[in-house]
Amino acid sequence: MFLTIFQVVAPVWICAAIGFMWVRSGNPFPSDFISRLVFNIAAPCLVISTMASVELSMSALMNMAMAAALVLLCVLSLSYALIRLFGHDTKDYLVSLSFANVGNMGLPVCLFAFGETGLALAVAYFIINSIAHFSLGVSLSSGRSLDWQDFLKNPILWAIAVAVGLIFFQLSLPNWLENTVTLIGDMTIPLMLITLGVSLAGIQVKSWKLGLFYSTMRFVIGGSVAMFVVWLLDLHGLQASIVIIQGLMPVAIFNYLFALQAKRDADTVASMVMISTLLSMVVVPTALALLLASNA
Repeated sequence: MFLTIFQVVAPVWICAAIGFMWVRSGNPFPSDFISRLVFNIAAPCLVISTMASVELSMSALMNMAMAAALVLLCVLSLSYALIRLFGHDTKDYLVSLSFANVGNMGLPVCLFAFGETGLALAVAYFIINSIAHFSLGVSLSSGRSLDWQDFLKNPILWAIAVAVGLIFFQLSLPNWLENTVTLIGDMTIPLMLITLGVSLAGIQVKSWKLGLFYSTMRFVIGGSVAMFVVWLLDLHGLQASIVIIQGLMPVAIFNYLFALQAKRDADTVASMVMISTLLSMVVVPTALALLLASNA
C-alpha cells in the first residue's frame, strides 16, 4: 500500500519541488505568462481531450458537476458561519477557506491514483470549481459585483460547450485536431505543478497561528462536506473517491493573489496556502490509502 501511495504522490511533489528549487536558485520564471497559457489554452484543451476521449456517461459527469456545486455551496456556508463566529472579516478568509487547489494538485493526484477515468471525473469537478472561483470568488474577495462580460469570456466555458457537444452527439474530432488538442492539454498538469512550486517559493509565512487554524479547518470542513455530499447523492466507487479527494485539497494559490489585489489580509492567506499545502502531504496520502483500501 505504501508503494502504491508513493507512486501517486511522488510525481506531484517532485514537479512542485522542481519549480520551488528553480526559483530559489535564482532562475527567472514567467509565472504570469505560464498562468495565462495554462488557463486560456492548455486547461481548455485538457477539458476537451479528457472528457471526449474517456468513455463516461453524461450522468456520471453530471454527478460530478452536481457534487462539486453542492460541496462548494456547503463549504461556503459553513466557512462563512465559522469566520463570523470568531469575529473575523469574511472578505479576508471566506474565499481561501472555500476554494481548494482542485486544479494544480487535485488533477494530478486523481490521474495517478485513479487513471484516465479518474482524471475525467476530476476535470468535471474542476470545471465547476474553476468557473465559480474566477467569478464568485473574485467578487467575494474584491467586494464588487460579478462582471458578466468577463465571466462569459472564460475559455473553460467554451471548452465545456465543445466537450459536452462531442459527448452528447457522439462525435469525435478529426485525428489531426484531436492529436493537437491532446498534446497541448498534456502540458497542463506539469505546468500547474511547477507553477505551484514557484508560487510556494515566493510566499512568506507571517501569521502562523491564524493560518494554522484556518488551514486545519479547510480540511475538516472540506472533508466533512465531501463525505456528506457523497452520502446525499448516493455516490459509490470512483465517483465517491474523486469527490472526497477533491474536497481534501489545500487552499488554492490564486486565493493569495486575489487577497493581494483586493488588499485583504494577504499575510494570513499566504500562511493558509503554505501550511495547508504542507499538511496535505499527510492528509492526502492518508485519505488515498483509506479510499484505495475500501475500493480494493
